Amino acid sequence: MLPSTISQGTDIRIYPFPRRFPSCSKLDASKIMHEDTTFLIVDKPPMLPTQPDASNYFENCPGCVAMNCGPFTNLAGDDVPRPLLCHRVDSCVSGCVVLSKDANGQAVFSRLQRDRKVKKVYKAVTKRPAPIGMHVHWMWGEQTARGTSGGPSCQLLSHEIPLNRKKAKSWIRCILEIVSCEPIEIDGDNEHGYDPGQEQHYESTIRLVTGRKHQVRAQLSSLGCPIVRDTLYEPIGGMTLDDLSGGGEKAMMIDMAVGQCRVPKTPIGLQAHAILFGGIKAKAGTPWWGDGTGTGSSSD
Repeated sequence: MLPSTISQGTDIRIYPFPRRFPSCSKLDASKIMHEDTTFLIVDKPPMLPTQPDASNYFENCPGCVAMNCGPFTNLAGDDVPRPLLCHRVDSCVSGCVVLSKDANGQAVFSRLQRDRKVKKVYKAVTKRPAPIGMHVHWMWGEQTARGTSGGPSCQLLSHEIPLNRKKAKSWIRCILEIVSCEPIEIDGDNEHGYDPGQEQHYESTIRLVTGRKHQVRAQLSSLGCPIVRDTLYEPIGGMTLDDLSGGGEKAMMIDMAVGQCRVPKTPIGLQAHAILFGGIKAKAGTPWWGDGTGTGSSSD
């Protein structure tokens, strides 16, 4: 930061106790899966935000990569003090995150995303088997608008197609394909303290077609198979916006369930497993819940 003059009357927010993210130390050079003259792809550990928290500019994905993995140089040979974030992954989710060494790479990645030329694959763990196939749901547009506040943090979806084009403008289409769903065993000694108990767990491989806020989490929850440990979506498992149309008891149940939704404070069973764009591909390592045999837990 450079010295600057502050005008009289300017409000300054000071955080004497900034929010800390211990997972920052786990994002080191061993987590770099790809590097070229423009892009970096890292295997982000869970519970590390991709964007800076209001009280902590350093302990996030770009900051930790700069502190623990640098120095970097771009195509022009210039030093890169801090790589730029190309997309977001929820803090409680682990896996592939793409960063750019310059603004041009950031713009290129953004354009590839708009043109749907970025392929993403996720791994998700649920206690119920997820239905195989393509799933198209609808998210209310105002829920995802930037600057929106006051509503629930979770995203309720509709399974019904909007009646006409005019109404469709108020909705955002969410598409994913569940490619496979297999029963797995989770190591009870995993580092993040998750106790699988005697319940059967299932690991699904998911191909993301559109990229919306909390899309995988919201769609699996609406299908009745919320992701394990996802305290933001487990309470509303199996519920959709369509249930509100009838009012009465169903609407009251949804209202009560939404009131129980909380932002996860522990890693959830979701990993951004692989990414492919512009001839570049990367695949994340073993997720925190292990390799499915009950013995291969991750070191994250």
